[in-house]
Amino acid sequence: MKGQAVLWTAVGIGLTLLCLLGIAWLGPSGAFLNLLTPLAAAYLSMRYGLRQGIVVVVVTSVLLLQLTTTYTLIAYLCLFGIGSLLLPYCLRQRLPWDRSALYASLGAAMLTVMLVSAVLLVTGSNLPGLIDQVIQVEVEQAMQVYQDAGFADDQLQEMQKITEALAGFIDKSFYGLYLAALLVVQALTLVLLYGLKGKHYQLSGPVFAQWRLPAALIWVLIAAGFALLAPLEPLTLLGCNLLVVLLPLYFFQGMAVVNNYLQQKPYPPLVKGVIYVLLLILNPLPIIVTSVGIFDLWIDFRRPRNSHG
Repeated sequence: MKGQAVLWTAVGIGLTLLCLLGIAWLGPSGAFLNLLTPLAAAYLSMRYGLRQGIVVVVVTSVLLLQLTTTYTLIAYLCLFGIGSLLLPYCLRQRLPWDRSALYASLGAAMLTVMLVSAVLLVTGSNLPGLIDQVIQVEVEQAMQVYQDAGFADDQLQEMQKITEALAGFIDKSFYGLYLAALLVVQALTLVLLYGLKGKHYQLSGPVFAQWRLPAALIWVLIAAGFALLAPLEPLTLLGCNLLVVLLPLYFFQGMAVVNNYLQQKPYPPLVKGVIYVLLLILNPLPIIVTSVGIFDLWIDFRRPRNSHG
């Protein structure tokens, strides 16, 4: 068992590097691999113990420091590395999966604040300047990917406009987007851990088909919507940051409603998988699913209904 754990840890380090640097090696299609970056450390932590996950994160960090820039290392630790250890730690404590994802996201956010504060102290930089630098690096990397993909000049100009507009939105809602990104990464990792668990470990918590957010959270969503319309910029920024965190949560609740519905249908697993993928990527379906999650509070789509009227 020990030799097997060592072998899989080595494989996990390689897979983590592949997922993290896939966008540089594979172009735009490699961007999807980024979301899988924390899976190896989280899975090994669940199956063999947290020590194996720590080895993956530490060795990956050392290799990144040799292969790439300090910026890439910090981005890995803040978005993927820390959470890939906190999530299995919470799960191994038998905490429900939804609380585990929340605690892992909040813990990663707090440790990110500490790490970034240390970087600012050492470099003498300020936080707004660092955020602008991070956004600029991402814009340059995105444009380089488009250029390497063989886009024509007119297409590159159009993508430049879109990327700059997106950069402006990211600058305005950076804090909310970062927390939302942590939540999405933890949620995806949870789904994959569930699919890979076999008989190696168990996940505690409610059945996803019956999962729902606290009812009182809807008032925070409503307040954020009104704040977005306020004439005061601080309130607008607050509302924008709250919305980019809350809307993905209500999308997850909408997906729970869909999961509840599909469980009652005799569709083959492949068909159900295609439905989930389409709901994720095909506009305007994600918006519809999010709306279902919001109005589930009042309509309760999962309430058993008398089919005979």
